[in-house]
Amino acid sequence: MGNNTDNLNDNLRAKLAFKLSKLGICDYSLPPTPALYVSSVWADILGYQSEELPKAEIFQSWWGQQIHPNDHARVISTFNRLYSGEDTCLVCHFRIQHKNKKWVSVEVSANALSRDEKGWAEHVFSVMRDLSRSENHYQKIVENIHEGIWIIDKNNYIQYVNKRMADLIGYSIDEMQSKHIFSFMNERCADICKVNLQRRRKGISEDHRFELQHKNGEPVYVAMASSPIMNSHGEYDGSISGVMDISEQRAQELKLKMLSSAVEQSGTMVMITNQEADIEYVNPKFCEVTEYDNEEIQGENASVLRSSDMDAEAIADLWATITSGRDWHGELHTKKKSGELFWSMMSISAIENENGQISHFVTVIEDVSQLKEARQQMEQLAYIDSLTGLANRLLFRDRLEQVLKAVQRNKTHAALLYLDLDQFKRVNDSLGHDVGDALLMKVAERLRQCVRHQDTVARMGGDEFVMLLTDVDDMAGASAVARKVLQHMAKPMHLLKHEIIITPSIGITLAPHDSLNADILLKNADLAMYRAKASGRNNYQFFTKEMNSKILEHLLIEGELKNAIEQGLLVLHFQPQMDIKSGNLVGIEALVRWQHPEKGLIPPDDFIPVAETTGLIVALGEWVLYSACRSIRNMETAGLPSVKLAVNLSPRQFQDPNLIDMIQNVLDKTGFKPIQLELEITETMLMNNLSYAIDVLNEIKALGIAVSIDDFGTGYSSLSYLKRLPIDALKVDRSFIKDIPEDKDDMEITAAIIAMAHKLKLGVVAEGIETDAQWEFLKKNKCNVGQGYLFSKPLTAKDLMARFLPKM
Repeated sequence: MGNNTDNLNDNLRAKLAFKLSKLGICDYSLPPTPALYVSSVWADILGYQSEELPKAEIFQSWWGQQIHPNDHARVISTFNRLYSGEDTCLVCHFRIQHKNKKWVSVEVSANALSRDEKGWAEHVFSVMRDLSRSENHYQKIVENIHEGIWIIDKNNYIQYVNKRMADLIGYSIDEMQSKHIFSFMNERCADICKVNLQRRRKGISEDHRFELQHKNGEPVYVAMASSPIMNSHGEYDGSISGVMDISEQRAQELKLKMLSSAVEQSGTMVMITNQEADIEYVNPKFCEVTEYDNEEIQGENASVLRSSDMDAEAIADLWATITSGRDWHGELHTKKKSGELFWSMMSISAIENENGQISHFVTVIEDVSQLKEARQQMEQLAYIDSLTGLANRLLFRDRLEQVLKAVQRNKTHAALLYLDLDQFKRVNDSLGHDVGDALLMKVAERLRQCVRHQDTVARMGGDEFVMLLTDVDDMAGASAVARKVLQHMAKPMHLLKHEIIITPSIGITLAPHDSLNADILLKNADLAMYRAKASGRNNYQFFTKEMNSKILEHLLIEGELKNAIEQGLLVLHFQPQMDIKSGNLVGIEALVRWQHPEKGLIPPDDFIPVAETTGLIVALGEWVLYSACRSIRNMETAGLPSVKLAVNLSPRQFQDPNLIDMIQNVLDKTGFKPIQLELEITETMLMNNLSYAIDVLNEIKALGIAVSIDDFGTGYSSLSYLKRLPIDALKVDRSFIKDIPEDKDDMEITAAIIAMAHKLKLGVVAEGIETDAQWEFLKKNKCNVGQGYLFSKPLTAKDLMARFLPKM
């Protein structure tokens, strides 16, 4: 009774286990005494209810019919080995037909629980697992994984590829499916791949880097982890690979490799230290310059480079800067292993770890000893006037700034004396530049004798000198020095067999009385010097409030004029030039006006001098030339006859090294014909440096542009230079025209100028013609061209067109 109960309980426990199991279970007794128990999970895998399954007597036959035809022979053979006793258990993967006629991938594990006396299985217990559900789960994982995956068979054809893999090399999954893997790599990489696949066949898994070919032909560098797939007999059946794009990583590695090589080969010293400044790396250049071996410098503190004269405060500032994470740049006196000192230019940068904490410092060092020595020599040259040995403009400006700070700090007084030699140009013109240079050196020597050692004498350029007197008794002290200068300069100078007396005109300004601004003081003294010249020369004058008002007005005009140029508030007027014989229009002179928003139209005499002294004339002159050429071109397009356009060049423009390029650029932009352009210059511009002027004029003429001398007769009017100059015409100044015919002298001078010009084959233009009598005189004397109010005042472009455009 007890045994039957135990058997009953065992059966109940087994059935209960079957019901609770998540695996499909089949308990089957083979004929001649067939019996069958199938769990609901087993039936559900195939889409059946348990009661729908066939009886035990026909189960084995039915079961065989459900196996996929391609798997049938293999599965039956496997089960036959179990039934015959050749195998004690089996695990088999195959496809079986679902009730809905679809194929389900399953895994069946089976054991023979009992056998007959011949060893044939009588009772088989099996467990079936639905692989399709697992496959779907794993497929979702595979499809969404960040890495590319492909599976190839033993013949290297792709059996599976996920979307990430396809996207990686620019193909679709369908384009890759069933293709040979060598289709996606170049010949060199295919050879490497073949070697790797031989190791897969031996069951070896490995990681390697590889190059695949993108659909667009570009290489894709990847990291590939490959493992073999072996069948149930341990034979190679293909491989599975995980693929990751490392193109960017490789590019970074190559970049780091290049940077590393660059650092190693660099002609600049490189040092890397930890946060305590202990040296961890130096490049070969560092060892070459500092004389340390790589091994001996490793681990040393960077302080071994510090010289004894290095400023402790500077080092503290350096350390505070780099430990705060900011870069430091500067020059330091550093020491080699031998103790020899050298100047180094250092740049130190902090390196942070992943936590944002400073872990290292990178120092780039350049030996600038020779450069610093050369710089010091250049600075000395830059601060000293080469001719006289005095301080030059740059050094004087620096000392003036220092003195003004001391005046403000110590409540003392200083005086600035600005000297210009009277009639110095006559010495150069009559005796030559050698004598002129010797005279300047002698003047410098005498000026030194007039001041104390703490005072400064400087040459500002040409024949202009300045004297800076420190800690003086205001006007009395400055006057005493000025009188001393006049006395010393009154003595004759014996130079190269010549006895010369040269006098100075001196302007004086005081600090802090007049100003504490260096620019203002220089302008004050310059203005006072011109007042001394106007007062008869060879004297000194102090700066006054009246002069200050004039300077302030000058500064105001300067600021407004700069804005006017930038904001386009300048306008052009055009004055016709008429052929005196025929009365026809032959030329136009462009004249600039300033359309002030408050003061109205401002004539050029009120702002051109300011533009000239401040340098604004260069930008202003370019605007005038461009606007004039463009306007005349537009008027010609509208029907105005082609005429000569006259445009003035200022002295500062004439000295501008970019003048020729500027003119050519204007002609290119406007399309204006060079043959129609005439540039007007003054005699003064030519005489400052005649050889330079001739070179510039030849360059202008080479462009095809005509040149005329404006205001002729008011300057030097020397025939000797007129013969040398490449010019085309003279413009007789209006001062000679305005009193004709009343002033006989003016008539004779004008007639002589016209005759001389014709002898030199030059054209003549008369300015300021206002009366018929003047016109008749000029016509009688064969003057070529005239302009003035008799013909027309300066006109706007619109009025010019209205007057001279041919009537239809």
